[in-house]
Amino acid sequence: MGGKTWSRDEEVYFWRSVVPVSPKAVIETGLRYTWAECATRMKHYFERLGQRPRRQYTKLMLFEHYYQNVETGHKSPHGKDLVAEHKWQLGEPVLP
Repeated sequence: MGGKTWSRDEEVYFWRSVVPVSPKAVIETGLRYTWAECATRMKHYFERLGQRPRRQYTKLMLFEHYYQNVETGHKSPHGKDLVAEHKWQLGEPVLP
């Protein structure tokens, strides 16, 4: 995964607000967005906070971030605890 490291704010919003309504949501809430819709929501979230988004969020970027952290064992420096929390929700063993 190349590019800038995700900030803690990006990680928190991604794992706590985006993933639960993404195609990879663990719990069915009746609310589900495509990765493209999730990317738009993430961009708008940071704009509403008055922050310029640190990157151009795309459906591929969000899926890759999810995949790298959940499937390959890559650990985002600012999101390790959030990834562990998601893996626990998936019923996967959480390794330090």
